[in-house]
Amino acid sequence: MPWFAHHRIAVLGTLLILVVSWISHYFYRALLEHTVKDSKERFRRRSAFSTILFVGAAAAIVLLWARLLEHTGTFLGILGAGLAIALREPLLSIAGRIAILTGHMFSVGDRIQINNMSGDVIDVGMFYTRMMEIGNWIQADQLTGRILQIPNSQVFGTPIFNYTQNFSYIWDEIKLPVTYASNYERTSQILREVGGEYTREFLAGAQSQLEQMRQYFLLPVMEIQPEVFLKVTDNWLELSMRYVTDPKKRRIATNFIFTEVFKRIREYDDIQIASSTMDLTLHRKKAA
Repeated sequence: MPWFAHHRIAVLGTLLILVVSWISHYFYRALLEHTVKDSKERFRRRSAFSTILFVGAAAAIVLLWARLLEHTGTFLGILGAGLAIALREPLLSIAGRIAILTGHMFSVGDRIQINNMSGDVIDVGMFYTRMMEIGNWIQADQLTGRILQIPNSQVFGTPIFNYTQNFSYIWDEIKLPVTYASNYERTSQILREVGGEYTREFLAGAQSQLEQMRQYFLLPVMEIQPEVFLKVTDNWLELSMRYVTDPKKRRIATNFIFTEVFKRIREYDDIQIASSTMDLTLHRKKAA
């Protein structure tokens, strides 16, 4: 077959691969819209399919053009070695994307922490994961407004903390110092009542998620009802309440709890909030 005919086949084959890939992408996207209701799962599947499609199309195009060379094996070996060196980070990022999607590490909407960077995932791209940053100069894990862009390759060998995967709640804790003379039993009761009022709406959902997790993981016994613990310090009695909350609403939770607790303890004279104080004793100098 003439030389130009081989090239014409390669060009037409490349165009065919691109067209088929484009049609497959949009056909699968439309199929997911009708069959998968959960938006996070729909995004994960669409991203995984586009990654496989991209890698497969690229490999097919390389093989198609490699046939024009007499020594295809040598060409592919040299090409593979060169790509492995020159494109190490991009290839690792593509592998990281595959690991993220197939390993269910995290998905869009999850709140994660990786390499001391925390945020809400908004996109898992081909090479980068993007998330809205939380924390930093803003307290209580609230959004800063900045977008973090992290190479997907960082998921290898790095601990990833997921706030919302499998179990959509976290345990939080607030501390309330009261004086030794205060009625700590009544204070503990107030904390439990307020904590119970705040968590009442979602405790059933949290318990249901724990039961689902026990089907796949060996979980220890976990108490999701608000609990209050007493600690004696050098200056006061410290009451700590542990409770479950939505990780994206920690500041709202603490604001509600402290507001309600302070309203109720004002009604009792036997409860005083403790603070660091210093007593000074003055001695008048006696006259000579």
